[in-house]
Amino acid sequence: MSGDSKQQIEAAIGKLYKQESSRILAVLTRVFGPQNFALAEDVLQDAFAKALLNWQQQGLPANPLAWLISSAKNQAIDVIRHNKTKLKFADDLSYHLHSEWSLGNTLEQEFSQPKIKDDQLRMIFACCDMDIKAQNRIPFILKTLCGLSLEAISRALLQPVQVIKKRLYRTRKQLQQQSFNFPEPEQLTGLMHKVHTVLYLLFNEGFHSSEKQQPINLMFCQEAIGLAKLLIDEPSVVNQDTLGLLALMYFQIARVSSRVDQQGFNVPIDLQDRSLWDQLHFKSARQLLQLAPTNVNGGAGRFFLGALIAKEHCAASCFADTHWRQIVEVYEHLIQITRSPVAGLNQAIAIAYAGDVSLGIAKVKDLQGHPALKKSHMPLAILAHLDAKSGNAELAYKQAEASIALGGTAHEHRLLMQQIQRQLAG
Repeated sequence: MSGDSKQQIEAAIGKLYKQESSRILAVLTRVFGPQNFALAEDVLQDAFAKALLNWQQQGLPANPLAWLISSAKNQAIDVIRHNKTKLKFADDLSYHLHSEWSLGNTLEQEFSQPKIKDDQLRMIFACCDMDIKAQNRIPFILKTLCGLSLEAISRALLQPVQVIKKRLYRTRKQLQQQSFNFPEPEQLTGLMHKVHTVLYLLFNEGFHSSEKQQPINLMFCQEAIGLAKLLIDEPSVVNQDTLGLLALMYFQIARVSSRVDQQGFNVPIDLQDRSLWDQLHFKSARQLLQLAPTNVNGGAGRFFLGALIAKEHCAASCFADTHWRQIVEVYEHLIQITRSPVAGLNQAIAIAYAGDVSLGIAKVKDLQGHPALKKSHMPLAILAHLDAKSGNAELAYKQAEASIALGGTAHEHRLLMQQIQRQLAG
């Protein structure tokens, strides 16, 4: 085989791994049970390794995905045959897997398209239900739910492969203790809230990247959007907040081209070039918000309300035309639902921009005593901004210095001082 043909085979394998490995892994985890997750990963890797070797010798098959699924299925059958007395597999499939008569037919059914989709959802629920740190959760989701290779995750997170391996190992051990069942109806609402939160965490890690070298990581945003779409495609799980979550992601990613300047610094929304905003994403987001009230699986939650706020920002032709009073009202609903002091701080800013700076300042001062904000630099930073807006330069700079002493990044400090200067000049 020529070098070019080998490269084509390797490219095809890489594309298939990205697109299909998470789906195949979900089925294997369903069959073997999460307690045998490492075994499921081994079978998946073996299937891809065999595909690479076979296709380099025989050429690309007419249907590469069907070949790959057949290989994974046959290897799973071999593993089950050789480990019937050693391992415990999925409880509800155990009888059928231990019977030679029904083993092949059971695996055939589990690898059917409807079952694969169900198992993808099971995997999302299992991964999102784990109580783990974000630094461990994000690489695990990228590998398990999004099909990224170790090398791709290492590049995306700017961490050595060995560090990623360690984080995956820790998280893999926890998944082995998780249930892999489809949630009961009474469990679904609470679990969906966890799923929404985790997917938004992944999106936010891309949109507000914590890495200085890449202020925006679009790949994370796109992977989160893809997982949200998976949820929306399943009528039994999608609710109004799922639609709101995807709408919020669309509203935010529509602004991505204007959000960072040439030096890699964040551009605040009042200075963003709105001609760069993607109107097609806005249209998709608005359609989702229109669809949400027709969904019968649950009321509007924090992400639906967050999308309504983002909609107002994106609908304004310029910052001065923002419908601030509408935003204040939506924040009121959001505060009632979440009891979040951060939502209260954001509402205070909206109140000030709606015309009542004094009330906005008073609300921030009321929130300063909240236990979650006592050590936070945010209230003082917002007070500095609002004091500058009211024309009180001396107090604004004093609040800014106190905020900087408490915390925040160098970039946040720079942005704060620029905002104060603009408010005082305007």
